[in-house]
Amino acid sequence: MSASDRFRAAQDRYFESADGARFRWTTEDQAFAPAEDALLEPRLRELPFPCLEIGCGEGTNLARLARRGDPVGIDRYADKIRFAARAVAGARLAVADAGALPFAGGAFAGVLIRDLLHHLPDPRRTTAEAARVLAPGGRFLLLEPNDRNVFIALQARLIGPEAGLRDFTPETVLDLLAGLPLADVQLEMAQPLPLRRLLLHYRYGVPSLGRSRRGARFLARLEELGGRLVPRARWAYTIVRARRT
Repeated sequence: MSASDRFRAAQDRYFESADGARFRWTTEDQAFAPAEDALLEPRLRELPFPCLEIGCGEGTNLARLARRGDPVGIDRYADKIRFAARAVAGARLAVADAGALPFAGGAFAGVLIRDLLHHLPDPRRTTAEAARVLAPGGRFLLLEPNDRNVFIALQARLIGPEAGLRDFTPETVLDLLAGLPLADVQLEMAQPLPLRRLLLHYRYGVPSLGRSRRGARFLARLEELGGRLVPRARWAYTIVRARRT
C-alpha cells in the first residue's frame, strides 16, 4: 500500500461515520456555537448563490448558509451526507469525490472549502476543481487551520488523522491556489487563541465551563487578550477569499 493509500485509509476510518454530537456542538451549544458564528457568519455572507460546499460533513457550515438560501454540499462519506440531509432543510446533497466534482464548469456563484484540504492526499486537485466549477466573477472562500498556532500544532501531533496539518501554514495554503484562475486573492488570519474550541470541546473538553454568562465572558476576554499577544502569523485559522476570473 502506498503512502497516499495509507493516508486515505486512516482518514476513512476516522471520518466515515456521521458525528451528530459535533453537529449539535457547533450549531446549537450556547457556549460554543457563538464562537462559530463569529468566525463564519461575516464571511459566509459574502458567498452568492448557487453556493457549493466541498467536504460538507454533517452540515455545520451548510446550516449557516441555509439561512440565506439552499446550498449544495458534497462529501466523500455517505453517512455524513445522510445526516446532513436530515439536519439541514433545503440543502441539496451528494456523495462525491472532492477531486472530481460531478458538476459542469461554472455551475456555482460561490464555493466554500473549510477544514478539508489537510485531510486529502492531493489537495491541489480539489482547489483546481473548486476553481473549475466557479462561474466567472464567482466568490471562493477557504478556511484551513494554521500549524504555527500552538493549539493547532498540538492537535496535529496528538490526533492521528489530523497529522496533515503539519504541512499547513498560510504560505502552503496560498501555494495550493497558485496558477489557478483566481483574482483578488486576500488572506487574513482569525482566532489568535481559540480557547473555546479547546476547553469547550464536546468530546475532550468541558462545555459546561462556557454555559454560564460569566464563564462565556471570561473565555471571550481571554481570547481577545490573545489577539494582542499572539503574532498574527500564529493565529489558528488561515482564511482566503478570491474571485474567479
